[in-house]
Amino acid sequence: MKSFHLIATALTAVVSLAVSSCSTGGRSPSGFLDNYSQLDLGYGTADTVASFLKPGVNLQKYDSVMFDPVTTVVATTGISTEVKEQLAAYLSASLRSQVSGNIRVVNTPGATTLRVRTAFTDVIEGVKAGPAITTVHSNPQARLSGQLGSAEVAAFVSNVSFEGEILDSVTGERISALIDHRIGVKREATAGTSWASVRSATNQGAARLWKRFETARGN
Repeated sequence: MKSFHLIATALTAVVSLAVSSCSTGGRSPSGFLDNYSQLDLGYGTADTVASFLKPGVNLQKYDSVMFDPVTTVVATTGISTEVKEQLAAYLSASLRSQVSGNIRVVNTPGATTLRVRTAFTDVIEGVKAGPAITTVHSNPQARLSGQLGSAEVAAFVSNVSFEGEILDSVTGERISALIDHRIGVKREATAGTSWASVRSATNQGAARLWKRFETARGN
């Protein structure tokens, strides 16, 4: 499987240099993000990430982070709760493992606390989707092991996309946001791909993104 790199984009927006706007407004295709017009022109195009970084943001003032539960917005039929929980659990665990020992993880807002919202979705701009099911995974558990097991699950894993934003936890002001649809990039998975491979790639991506975040903070 080519890099299952969705988690690697989760906080990449923190150091993105793309700070432009586009004419499209309203909510993101999945409905997870507001202020869609703040993001640059990358959304809905092949091999491109759409991102936003607040001009002049001072990341040095933040010494803690709180994570909202991971959300999934899935329109593909036949994707079980267990599969969605699995991806949500990987994303949640990977983020938390990377920040451990580097920045405090807290459960309540504060003046020096960032709030991170993340979602996996298969509802993207320019692609017709059926009715989407939105699930907030408060305590996701990775219970699946072995191989993905079906072409349907493999196709979903290969094409699922990331939406995320980082906010000031007190004011709610958006500091950064990112949508990674990469509709032109195949994240090749097959029924024989293992869940362990998906987890490993997720962890590697989390390590890369945290290094970028620390660099942005001047550490």
